[in-house]
Amino acid sequence: MSTRAIAITGAVALAATTALALADDDDKLILERMQFVERGAVLTVSTRIKALFDSSTFQALDTGIPSTVVLRLWVYPQGSTDPISFQLVQRTATYDLWDEVYLVSLEEPGGRRTKRVKYRAEALKLLTELDAMPVALLTVLPVDKVFALAMTVELNPVSKETLAEVRRWLSQGQGGGLDRGGSFFGSFVSVFVNPKIPEADRVLKIRSQPFYRPRP
Repeated sequence: MSTRAIAITGAVALAATTALALADDDDKLILERMQFVERGAVLTVSTRIKALFDSSTFQALDTGIPSTVVLRLWVYPQGSTDPISFQLVQRTATYDLWDEVYLVSLEEPGGRRTKRVKYRAEALKLLTELDAMPVALLTVLPVDKVFALAMTVELNPVSKETLAEVRRWLSQGQGGGLDRGGSFFGSFVSVFVNPKIPEADRVLKIRSQPFYRPRP
């Protein structure tokens, strides 16, 4: 499989313009530098989600009560609120009190898998790290056009409607939502432009640096 790094725009004006397409008055928006790489026919992202867990929620990983993280990712063009791709990921960590291991369920593109890890820090890493996650088909990313990635991360969402929609989305199998619409795809505006109060222990709103696909 061929891979190619994506170019990053460094212009301050460009970053400011992109931010205006989102909730520019929202002081809770986190700007995060991410790594974008072309892998075969898809664009992938790698990043670590910081500040989702504090000391109490980190300690709570040892209780045996599941800790769930739901991530929604949109790729959108500069100056627009119409995303061209959407991705959804759910991860759950549960401490097995008998075997003294953490069982981490990863529901993402390609299906569901479970990992067993010994240490709490390893469970945290699995919950909060994206490693070459597919986020868009290259066919919807024209060369030289500037894009950014927006992400919401929810820790232990409590809305039954949200959890039911997550289950329905993930049950659709492979395809990963890269070229599908639906209520989550359209929720970009409600989350980033007209934000509503979420129902979860903690919610982060994150935006990447602007990026583009350079010509070969």
